[in-house]
Amino acid sequence: MHATEQSAFLDEIASARRRALRRAERFDIVVACTLAMFLIFGWAVRFAPVESWPRGDFFVASANRHA
Repeated sequence: MHATEQSAFLDEIASARRRALRRAERFDIVVACTLAMFLIFGWAVRFAPVESWPRGDFFVASANRHA
């Protein structure tokens, strides 16, 4: 009886560890994709300044307050 309870407890621990590892892997992937997107977007913005974007005058004006 004790051996069965012990093996069930160890199975629960192993299952919890696998779930935690999967959760950590998913979090790492989300962080990596977000950083890659920021890197690519930052490169695109430097490559083509806001002034050359269509309606770029709107973006520049929205950052400037004409008070």
